[in-house]
Amino acid sequence: MSSRITQLAQSVLANTTKLDQHQQNNNHPSPSFDATGPRDFGITDADVEKSRLDAIESATELIDLLQGPVAPLRPFYNGASLQAISRWSIASKVPRDGDISYTELAKQCGGISELDVRRILRYAMVYHRLFCEPRKGFVAHSLASLQLSEEPHLAGLLWLMGDSSYASYPHIVPALENFKDQEPHHAPWSLAFHSSKSMYDAMQDQPILASNFANAMASFASFPDSTIHQASHALPGMEILHYYPWSNLSGSQSAIHIVDIGGSTGDKTLPLVEALPNLSLTVQDLPQTIVGAEQSIPEHLRPRVNFMAYDFFTPQTRIADAYILKHCLHNWPDHYCVRILRNQIPVLRPGARIIIIDHILPEPGTMGLLVEKKIRALDMLMLTNHNARERELEDFKTLIKQADSRFQIGHIHQSQPSSADFPTGAIEVIWPGN
Repeated sequence: MSSRITQLAQSVLANTTKLDQHQQNNNHPSPSFDATGPRDFGITDADVEKSRLDAIESATELIDLLQGPVAPLRPFYNGASLQAISRWSIASKVPRDGDISYTELAKQCGGISELDVRRILRYAMVYHRLFCEPRKGFVAHSLASLQLSEEPHLAGLLWLMGDSSYASYPHIVPALENFKDQEPHHAPWSLAFHSSKSMYDAMQDQPILASNFANAMASFASFPDSTIHQASHALPGMEILHYYPWSNLSGSQSAIHIVDIGGSTGDKTLPLVEALPNLSLTVQDLPQTIVGAEQSIPEHLRPRVNFMAYDFFTPQTRIADAYILKHCLHNWPDHYCVRILRNQIPVLRPGARIIIIDHILPEPGTMGLLVEKKIRALDMLMLTNHNARERELEDFKTLIKQADSRFQIGHIHQSQPSSADFPTGAIEVIWPGN
């Protein structure tokens, strides 16, 4: 019987061969780090996408085995290069075509020494595939850095992961040791930036912080992990249609009204309005978030979509058939989530629903390595920025019962843990009445 490392190597070869054949058959260029390389794989076949992910997973395990048991004890070597690239907007200073000298680039970075700019970027070249040095002393774009220079959402993501969060991670342990209340303003982020406010409260006073965060959130939709999604030209967020049997809401009614709580510009729930002609939608969020949001709604849907200023830490006032909380609760500690749920009760009619759409963690070891790495990293990110967390199904059930014992749990949908994306599901919460 062949060894584990041989099995993994054979898996990598078999799956990359399948991917490569698909690319050749569809006249799609092979992946490249070069700035002129393809920006996506153009995969529309689910089997080919599975092969790509299986190859990555096998290669990851193979590398870990070949490095030996002690290698994982070393922390991530150094994230300072990403922090510098983000904070000094280096990608935007490198010309799209051609190159720029380290000397000139250092001047444009506010007088940082040429030596330091050079070593930071040379580190990024080998560890992050960002930039390249086509001739000694000069910097040009790689494919990744070129995209970074052209996509504001990607720049926002780099800010979140490479600057804001990287600066906050060292404060996780001190925050846990010094504060036991799980308050958002005692999160590691607040300690890192010497703030007495939570990240969300700080955004109210700092427009640049709010803009960076919004771009980071948009990047998750614009650049999903699944290349199937990248290749799709469907309305973004169409997966919401599969999380819940929305036709169940109508019953004997001819019209359905849904409230999207914390819905921002409505992009998360707009596919429901597109797909269900008997549905109308109210999108609720803070006043500054929904300013001008109507303009982003397609003309033919505007008669059925309206926006309303609402803070979900205050009692709900809009009566509806169902209330959606999509990717809201994972941003908040448990006791805040209980408040959010309780605040919906004043307007709930018998049979009204609260539909929680969020990450639902599978049991450890039941998902692929890539998915589990991502979800554990996201869980740590929630702790770092908000003192919040990702939850298992039983955690959600506990929150719901803490909010009100009269709540009943109905339909539950959980995505397959082998999916390329975060394991997202839906929990139907039914209000039976007094």
